[in-house]
Amino acid sequence: MAYIVLHKKKLLENYRAVLSMLRGKIPLNVVTKFCLSNPDIIRVLSAGNEGRLVVSDSNMENFSRLEPALARQLVKCVIKTRLSDIRKIPRLPDYARPDRLYVSDERMLEALAELPADMCPQIVLIAETGDMKDGIALRQLPLLAEKWGQLDIIGVSANFACLSGILPDEAAVRELAAAAGAVQAVRNLDRSFLSVGGTVACPLAASGVLDGLVQEIRMGEGIFFGYDSSGGRALPGLHCDVIELAGEILEVAEKDFSIQQGRCTGFTATGGEAGSRQQAPRAGRRLRAVLDFGILAARTENLVPLDRDVLFTGQTFDFTVVDVTGSAASYEAGDFMRFVTDYSSASFCMMNRYICCTVSEED
Repeated sequence: MAYIVLHKKKLLENYRAVLSMLRGKIPLNVVTKFCLSNPDIIRVLSAGNEGRLVVSDSNMENFSRLEPALARQLVKCVIKTRLSDIRKIPRLPDYARPDRLYVSDERMLEALAELPADMCPQIVLIAETGDMKDGIALRQLPLLAEKWGQLDIIGVSANFACLSGILPDEAAVRELAAAAGAVQAVRNLDRSFLSVGGTVACPLAASGVLDGLVQEIRMGEGIFFGYDSSGGRALPGLHCDVIELAGEILEVAEKDFSIQQGRCTGFTATGGEAGSRQQAPRAGRRLRAVLDFGILAARTENLVPLDRDVLFTGQTFDFTVVDVTGSAASYEAGDFMRFVTDYSSASFCMMNRYICCTVSEED
């Protein structure tokens, strides 16, 4: 059965490299939504962290999968808060309740005000920065913070390059910092709090532009994949092969394409034209391997074979076919073929109940 491999050493090296880049001046919030806050992965990061590890997930129920002792070591944040999430909080065990919610609608604040005081988490108001996804107009932030004085509103959050590709710059960050300062003033807080996501903010953080303006940076892709998709670039000095997908080979056989001659062709099982995305030759005799995962687990455009002589041929929902004609390796049924994953493919694999995750101590 296909499985995910996470390389512990490379992950910790990436994590420490990011902390070094932040120079101890901006606290790090690790976004673990792609892996559903997998306990094994959280445990690796928590062991390599000084103090309480701050993590963020889009699905609150994932925190319930954590062991109570591990969950209590974390600052658990929900960055995609639903009204239904807030209503579920009283029914959660205390160790699984979020410590902080990021919210963008006043209806959420109304629901939070109805919770028992000892169950109500800290609240960060999400600002609209031009991404046109979730966010409150900047001028409304201090007004809401003042109106809902009974809630523990601690500051402001901003998302960049999520929906519209809007990138952060110094002017935008200073504007957000001013809004966070206004919230601090109306709340009589000891300090301002501005949280910025995500990996897209790395260049500004590395240059020191965020120092003194931002009190938290949320990052997932950079730590786990060494990549910034908003900029379409690998991050210098970080590993991009922290997570691999190992697919089990179901069959290795020579396929003679001459048997297709004269046959009628239509659309494939996934609705596309036959061969429209195939990279490998489709003529003569070719040696092909059939793997036990398909597009429901990971699309080939989001995978890189470790064996660079392996060519993708096509996918169905639950099969992937590769051409191994040019490979020097000797593959047979029962072997596993490995692929480097990106954020998208790893996320789909983590959500697939038939693909388990293992942590490797090896490089």
